[in-house]
Amino acid sequence: MRRGFYPDDIYFCETALLLERESHQRLDLMLRRSSFVMFKPEAVVGRRIGPALAWLAARGFRPTGCARVRVDPRVHRELWRYQLNAASLAIVRTVDMILSAGPCLVVALRDEHGPERTGMTASARLAALKGSSSNPGANGGSLRGELGCELLCLNFLHAPDDPSDQVRELGVLFPARERAAALAMLAADPCAATDAAVAAAVRALYAEHPAHPLDPAAVPAPPATDGSDAALFARLDVLDDPDSDIPHWDRVLMAARLVDGLPSRRRPLIGSPRSRSTGSEDRHESTEDRHDSASKA
Repeated sequence: MRRGFYPDDIYFCETALLLERESHQRLDLMLRRSSFVMFKPEAVVGRRIGPALAWLAARGFRPTGCARVRVDPRVHRELWRYQLNAASLAIVRTVDMILSAGPCLVVALRDEHGPERTGMTASARLAALKGSSSNPGANGGSLRGELGCELLCLNFLHAPDDPSDQVRELGVLFPARERAAALAMLAADPCAATDAAVAAAVRALYAEHPAHPLDPAAVPAPPATDGSDAALFARLDVLDDPDSDIPHWDRVLMAARLVDGLPSRRRPLIGSPRSRSTGSEDRHESTEDRHDSASKA
């Protein structure tokens, strides 16, 4: 499906044009041996970034750079343009609430095991390790399972499924003048200085955003609705009121509980592979997963 859409996708084409300047060696580093993970605002307040990076390091993924990005509603919709057609509009609105709470942190990662050993690109292996956000019971041994993903919309992170997604998504996340530097992070070598820079970036985010337990049981269960978009949006309008006396992240938890388990509206334009061996596509899951279809948000 990507072959049908990406040749006409402006973000993919603009970023691919930059890649035409690179040597084969650097392209190999950028597209086969490296990927990235984007930690969302809930990973910041939930203090999940450090544990996630440690978990990934134990599996051969070392940071090669990092950068803050802001994912506003427009970027949100562009990032998951080919998956949002399947998501409930109430889920899209809820993720807007989450992403508006602060910056995301993009961390470039080198898979030190390499495709020769794993038989997979770095992006494919990272996507497989990430785990599901719509089926927490299936997360044994996954990164999301390790981080305690309980609600579909609060899944802490996003990572591209394959190198073509990687190219397109960097084009969405970074303005034109910053894309070359973002790509260069993928070609950089892991080192102690980069580890220290990433750790410093995480500490800075933590200092700016107070911790929150993100415990769904600590907020009231949402009252039942008829399940229509209109009824859900009316509830979300109240929860998204910036003048509310209820703290933002408590309101986010209420919204996430409200929309948890909503069915997909249709199949995504581009889904995620359920099995790399069969080439079949999984149903989309979380906003991010529903977006990216699957757990691969």
